[in-house]
Parts: sequence; structure tokens; C-alpha cells
Amino acid sequence: MTITEHPLVKSYLAAVARGTAGLSPERRNELLADLEEHIAVTFAEESAAGDDGIRSVLTRLGDPRTIAATALGDEPRAPQVNRGRTLALLGLLAVTGPLTVFAPLLGVPALIGAIWWLWRAPQWCTRDKAIATAAALVPPLFAVSQWVLPAGTLNFGLGAFIAVLLAVPLLPVAAGVYLLRSARHPS
Repeated sequence: MTITEHPLVKSYLAAVARGTAGLSPERRNELLADLEEHIAVTFAEESAAGDDGIRSVLTRLGDPRTIAATALGDEPRAPQVNRGRTLALLGLLAVTGPLTVFAPLLGVPALIGAIWWLWRAPQWCTRDKAIATAAALVPPLFAVSQWVLPAGTLNFGLGAFIAVLLAVPLLPVAAGVYLLRSARHPS
């Protein structure tokens, strides 16, 4: 068992982790890795042994709450993401496809609101937002193309046209699923 696997050290690091929950995951992981390394080096340099030696090293390192407060003071807090708001946004985005195609007077304002809300959300990177925006814009572009293009220009045949008409409104739903997965597994 290494020193960082000792129950006292694990408890100490867990207290720091709880206290730094407001940091970005990258900064928090970096801080915890630095602390683990410092504990291991300090313990290796000293001839302290047993629980008393570990307590001595941890006491000199400082109170976990103080370390967390210092780290939080050094960096702005990570934006808090509300799960309910995320799901509401994804639901709104999902209904914009069918609304835009079948009820444009409701769909277009809903689409504009969903895209605005999406770009203000902190939990997705620009790439994810761009992919979702492009998928959300396909239904209104499809609907406009049916009004603008002369009849018969796009001759899919009735079967293909019905398939396209049913698939196009589902693209914002797919974008919502993509964003949900992306929010759960940030890269």
C-alpha cells in the first residue's frame, strides 16, 4: 500500500475534494495530484512511520478547508449547471423541428429562443453548440426550400418525400440527444 492509499490520506484528500467542488474539474484534479505528490515526497523524506507520522505530515500541510478556500480564491468558480434547465433546453430544442415544419408561427420563435439559450449555456463547447445549431436549422431550411423552389424541382417521389418529411423534424431531437450525451461526458 502506498502512502496515498492510507485511510488518513484518503480522508484528507476527500475533504479537499469536497471543499473544491466549485473549481473546474481540470484545476481540481491538478490540485489533488499536487497534494498527493507533496504528501508522498514529504513522507519519503522523513523517517516518520505509522499513523502519527502521517498525521504530522498532514498537519504541517494545513487544514483541508484552508487549502480549498485558497484554491477557490485563486480561480473563479466553475459555472453551476442546473440539470432541470438543461433538460428544459433540450426539450425545447427537440420540439422546434416538428413545430417549425408543421406550425411555423410557433416553431420559429421557439427555434430562435432555443438557439439563443443553447449559446448561453456554459456546459457545452463551441463545437457541440455549432453541431446542435446546424441540426436545429435543417427543418426551417427544408420548409423554406419547399416554398421557394418551383414544384417538381426536387423530384424524390412520394415515398422518399414522406420519409424526408418525417426525418427532417427529428434532427433537432437527435441534436438534443447529442447534447445530453456531451454534457454527461465532457471531452
